[in-house]
Amino acid sequence: MSLWHVRIRPLAWLRSLHAKLFVLLGLVTSLLTVAVAYSITRNSRRELESYSRKLVIEACGTVETDIIERDPGFKDPDKLDQLLVSIAGPDRSIFQIDVFKRMGRGSEVELVRSSGDESIVEWGPEIGSYLSLPGPQAELVDLEPAGRAWKVYLPIRTHKPGQPPIGLIRAYCDLERWEIVWDNNLKRTYRTLPGVLLGEFILLWLILRILISDPIEAMVIAMQQLERGEVAVQVPVRRSDELGLIAARFNGMAVELQRAGEERETLIHEIRGLNANLQDRIDAALSELQAKNHELAALVERNALLREELGTQERLAVAGQLTATFAHEVGTPLNLMTGHLQLLDAQKDLPDRTRERLHVIQAQIQRVGDIVRRLLDLTRRPQLHRQPQAFVDLLTDLEQLWTPTLTAHGVTVESEAPPDCSLNVDRKQMEQLFLNLMNNALDAMPSGGKVGITAKPSVDSTPDGPWWELRFQDSGQGISSDLLGQVFRPMFTTKPEGKGTGLGLSICREIVRVHGGEIRIESIEGQGTCVVFTLPGVLPT
Repeated sequence: MSLWHVRIRPLAWLRSLHAKLFVLLGLVTSLLTVAVAYSITRNSRRELESYSRKLVIEACGTVETDIIERDPGFKDPDKLDQLLVSIAGPDRSIFQIDVFKRMGRGSEVELVRSSGDESIVEWGPEIGSYLSLPGPQAELVDLEPAGRAWKVYLPIRTHKPGQPPIGLIRAYCDLERWEIVWDNNLKRTYRTLPGVLLGEFILLWLILRILISDPIEAMVIAMQQLERGEVAVQVPVRRSDELGLIAARFNGMAVELQRAGEERETLIHEIRGLNANLQDRIDAALSELQAKNHELAALVERNALLREELGTQERLAVAGQLTATFAHEVGTPLNLMTGHLQLLDAQKDLPDRTRERLHVIQAQIQRVGDIVRRLLDLTRRPQLHRQPQAFVDLLTDLEQLWTPTLTAHGVTVESEAPPDCSLNVDRKQMEQLFLNLMNNALDAMPSGGKVGITAKPSVDSTPDGPWWELRFQDSGQGISSDLLGQVFRPMFTTKPEGKGTGLGLSICREIVRVHGGEIRIESIEGQGTCVVFTLPGVLPT
C-alpha cells in the first residue's frame, strides 16, 4: 500500500505529529522572517541617511579644496559661483551651498556666494561660532513647508599649521529623494514578504513530511503487517538518526521473528512425523498400549497448542518492546525541543536587542549576500529602455486599457497630436505616467466629464533633439491655489481618506524628470486641471 494513499485525511492530519511540528516551526520561521524583513528595511533607511550625509560633507570638502587651491583670499567670487552652481541646485539633492569669509581675526563672517538666492539667505553673528569646529558638523533640520534636510557646517582651513580658518561653508541636502527610495524599498518588502512566507511554509511542510511523517507512517504500516502475522515485513528507512535506529531495530526484530517462525514450523513438522511413526508403531503394538497411544496423541496436540500460544506471546512481547522503544526514542528529543522552546518563550525579560540579535544570527549568514545585492539595487535608479514611440499608437493602446473604466464613469477623451509626433521614451513608464494622470482625472470628475490630450512641438526644441509639449486637461473640480504648490510632494493628497495614496503625481514627476523633461500643473478651482509636461522626441531621418 502506497504511503501517499493515506495522507488525504484533514482531521487525522491535524491530530498528527506532523501538524503540531508544522504549526510550531511555521510560527517560529514566520516570526524570524518578519523580524529580518523589519531589520532590513530599518537598516536601509539608516544607510540612506548616512549616505546622504556623507554626500553633502564630500561636497563641502570639494568646495573647501577649490577655495584653498584657487582663491584663498576670496578675490574672484565669480569662479566660486560657477563651482557652487555645478554642485548644488533646486533640482538636486544638495540644493544650496553658502560660503562665508572671515572678517578680521574675530568670529565675524560675511556671505561671499550662495548657490541659491542670496537675498533670502539667512545668516547672522551666531554663524561665526562654527569657525571653531574641528571638522564638519552635520545635523538634521526640518524644511518649510515640509520635509527634512542635512545642514552641514565646515570651517575652511589652509594647509598652514596654526592658522585660523579663513571662512565657513554651509550646505543643505534635501532627503526627499532618499525618502522615496526608502518608501519603494519598504513597499517592495511588503510585496515580497507574503511570497517568502508561503515558500517557507511549503518547504517546511515537505521537510517535515520527508524527515518525520513518512518514516513514522512506514513503521506504523510495518507494525500493522507484523500484527497480521506477516513476519517478512521490512521498514524501508535507511537513515543514521533516531528514526533510522528504530527502523533498523524493527527490521532486526522482524528477521528474528521470521527465523523463529521457520524453526517452529520445522519442529512442528518433525513432531508430526514422529506422531505418524508412533501411530504406526502403536497400531502394531499390543492392545494394552492403546490407552497410552491416546494419551501420547493428546500430549502432542497439547504441546503443539502450547507452542503456538508461545509464538503468539513472543510476537506480542516484541511488539510491546518495540512500541516502548519507539516512544522513548522519539518522545525524548521532542520533549526536549518543546521544553527549550517553552523556556525561550517564557523569558519575557529578555531584552529586545538581544532577541533581535539571536534572530539575526540564525538567518543572516545565509542571506547576507542577497541583502547586499538588494541594497545595491535599491540605491540605483532604474535604467531606461528608450525606444521611438509614435504618440498616436501609444494613445491607441492606452484607450484599450481605460475605455471600459471611462465608459462606466461617463468620461469621454479627445486627443489631438501631429502625425509626426514621435517620442524617444521608455514605453512602460509612459503607460504608468498616463494611467496615473487618468486615474487622478477620474477621481476629480465623479459625475463624468471630458479629458483632452494634446501634443505640440516645444519651444525648447533644438537641432540636436526635438522636444514635445503634452497637455492633459480634465473638466473636474480643479485645485485651489494654496494647494497647487504641494501636489507633487509624496504622500500629499486632497482626496478623502482611503481614496488615494498621494504618490501618483510624485511618480509622474519622477518619470518626466528621468526622461529629462519638466512638468507643471495649471488649475483653477471649479474649472478643471491641466498637467503640462515635456518629453524628448525622435530626430527626423
